[in-house]
Order: sequence, then C-alpha cells, then structure tokens
Amino acid sequence: MRDNREDMRAFMRKFHRLGHFRGYGGLKLLVLYILSEGPKNGAELMDTIDMMSHGHWKPSPGSIYPLLSKAVDDNLIVKRVDRKYELTDAGFEEISMFKAEGWDKAGSIESILTEIDSNLSYLEDLAEEKLAPYVRILERIGVKINRINETIKNSMKEA
Repeated sequence: MRDNREDMRAFMRKFHRLGHFRGYGGLKLLVLYILSEGPKNGAELMDTIDMMSHGHWKPSPGSIYPLLSKAVDDNLIVKRVDRKYELTDAGFEEISMFKAEGWDKAGSIESILTEIDSNLSYLEDLAEEKLAPYVRILERIGVKINRINETIKNSMKEA
C-alpha cells in the first residue's frame, strides 16, 4: 500500500474548510475519496479513516455498511466479487471538486512546513503560562525536529 498520508491530510484540510465533515454526507465523501485510491472493503475503509484521523475517529460498522449499501444503490460504487468496493464514473464525478487544481500542492512538504512555521509563530506569541502545561509535548516536538535535522545533515555528509 502506498503512503498517501500527505494526500489524505490535504483532503481532510480541504474537506474541513468546506464544512462537510459533519454527518452522513461528510462520511460519504470521505469514503468515496478513499475509494478513489483503490478498492477496499468496509473494514479497510474504517481502518483508513482511523489512520487518517490519527486515531481520533473510527466510524462504526453501523455507519459504514449502510452508507456503502446506499452508495451502491446510487451507482456511486460497485461491490466486487472479492467483497471490495470500487468507485464508478459517477462516484469519481461526485468527488471531482476535491481533485481541483492545487490539490497536490496543498499536501506538499513545502505547504506542511509553512503551516508548521505559522503555528510555531503563533505559539511564540502566546504567554508563557499558556504554554507551560504543554512543556512535554513541546519537548517531544523539539526532539523530532532535531532528529529530522540530524538525518538531513547525515545524508548530506554521505552524498
């Protein structure tokens, strides 16, 4: 399975900005987007959403399977013999607005780093007492940034 976390993060940001992330309609669009990456069964869809949300949300079978049945009835997806679901042309059309220009750029490394930089600027402006409860998280972030810098330095030495 290819690592598509950047694409999924970009989709989630765009999806959230449009205000569609609540309710059945949001789940439908999310499932259709995931299926645009390739066929999956219901359990794989639930696991993918769980991974995309970093464990914050895993839809229940009671949400996914009725949605899949309705999407089959609406001709947005088909259920294959191997019990995986696949998008139809109508399904691709349904999510086409999320595949607009700038899609890849939204999830690029540059845009992610720019967003991190903006968030760090915000944190720098906060009063010390607001950040104090989060010192452990900030330390973990610092360790990760140092590890990334070391990896880059080491790869530059080897080149």
